Amino acid sequence: MKRLCTVAAALAIVAMSLTSCVENSSKYKALQAQLDSLQGNYGTQKNQLDEVFGTLNEVEAGLKSIRETENILTFQQQEGITTPQNNKEQIQSDIAAVQSAIQEYKNKIKQLKNNNRIQSIEFKKRLNAIQKELNEKSEMIDNLSKQLQNKDLQLAEKTKQVESLDQAVSDLKNDITKLNTEGGEMKEKISSQDKQIYAAYYIVGTKDELINVGVLTRGGLFKSSKISYQAEKNAFIKIDYREISTINTNAQRAKVISNHPKGTYSIDNINGEAVLTISNPSDFWEQTKYLVIQVQ
Repeated sequence: MKRLCTVAAALAIVAMSLTSCVENSSKYKALQAQLDSLQGNYGTQKNQLDEVFGTLNEVEAGLKSIRETENILTFQQQEGITTPQNNKEQIQSDIAAVQSAIQEYKNKIKQLKNNNRIQSIEFKKRLNAIQKELNEKSEMIDNLSKQLQNKDLQLAEKTKQVESLDQAVSDLKNDITKLNTEGGEMKEKISSQDKQIYAAYYIVGTKDELINVGVLTRGGLFKSSKISYQAEKNAFIKIDYREISTINTNAQRAKVISNHPKGTYSIDNINGEAVLTISNPSDFWEQTKYLVIQVQ
């Protein structure tokens, strides 16, 4: 047993000596250096891959956000020209932000594709698919931006048309008001002219009464030229002869002493009163517009 222990101890000493010799050999040191280099390269590549996939994940997350934003912008665009101004400004801001994000992600994908340390075919296919979708989203966002600009132009044009129509309506209303005013003035003028045209005057009285008011002179029908026409006119009652066809005399007997055609009137006794009836007004008043009825 003691001998076995001695042998074991001797073997251990030999092993340690051998190990020490190997570790101190140039071959071992070269291998150790290669191992350290491989481990260093592995760590570097791992860090690089982590960075690459971190960028890729960032792009894919951004692409998902772009899809959601695109749906919102498309819906808002469907609102048309009724979109309030503050909403349109927000849409324009969102579109600009998405365009900027897409360009940033395009640059990152380009950098990843140019990284020659990544040779995986599947990885490159993935990059190509993302790049294709980014290009499609970029084109779609550009179209949305153009649509918004076109709608702004359409809105500006329609606003101009509405303003033009408003002005035309305003001018038309002014014209109508002016025409109504002129029409009213014309009606008044026509009415005044009608009253002038169809105006007639009559007076009923005894001979003495007619002389006293200056209608008759003792020698004839009308006063001499020394009496003003206005004074004679004021003695008469003014009428519209289209509206008057009968005149009550308040006397039993009456006669027309002014110049009116026979057959255009008659004097009838109605309930003991002499009543003048004009049967043909236009002919009756043709020669003179002054009717003088003398009563007894």
